[in-house]
Amino acid sequence: MKTLSTLLIISISLLTGLNTSKSTLANALEGAWEIETVNGEKLAHRGAMLIQAPYAFYTEFDVEKKIFVGSQGGMIEIMGNKMSLKMEFDTWNPERIGQEYEITASLKGSQVTLNFEADGEAFEMKLNRSDNGSGDLAGAWRITDRMRNGEMTAMRMGPRKTIKMITGTRFQWAAYNPDTKQFSGTGGGTVILENGKYNEHIEFFSRNPDRVGADLSFDYKVNGDKWDHSGLSSTGNLIREIWTKQK
Repeated sequence: MKTLSTLLIISISLLTGLNTSKSTLANALEGAWEIETVNGEKLAHRGAMLIQAPYAFYTEFDVEKKIFVGSQGGMIEIMGNKMSLKMEFDTWNPERIGQEYEITASLKGSQVTLNFEADGEAFEMKLNRSDNGSGDLAGAWRITDRMRNGEMTAMRMGPRKTIKMITGTRFQWAAYNPDTKQFSGTGGGTVILENGKYNEHIEFFSRNPDRVGADLSFDYKVNGDKWDHSGLSSTGNLIREIWTKQK
């Protein structure tokens, strides 16, 4: 069975009678979603979608076998009662970057049904809500400053980017260059924020499956649209990063 491997550009039209303002549409779909079925069949592994304007990521993975299946994502633009998402990376097929797809979303309680065509085939996906995208760090963030030799240094903002999506319970980062279609890596899993600590549990990591199952804890502070992230990396090195919220 073919599974979803193309989500982007997305135009989503709600069929639930909701008010179609930007805030209502964003609130209705933002957060983390777990795949239930694709064309009526369950996946052989997990699939998770994170939507935090202005980005959305979709990833398939197997935690027990430590297998990263694939991921894709891009930028969202909300216009009236539609949401477009332009693909910026796709590990299944980089040639899909920049292609346009239209998806209709029907919301019923905590489940959303997506209907769309991709590569000449019709798909129906059912997803269940994992969270509603709330919390101190809920949103899409781009790394903009990093500590080097003990000093914070602003990073050059070229086409290559590292984006980190955080919902109420999940996170995913992805590093890529949409201009060259180069994909550098991604990782994600669950996240807990408490007492100024950012605690993540890794469930997939494209570059090194041995990282799956690791738990990392960092200090964090939020000041406006800046997230100050510091602590020890998985290799024991001191890190400090500034991430800027994308709007």
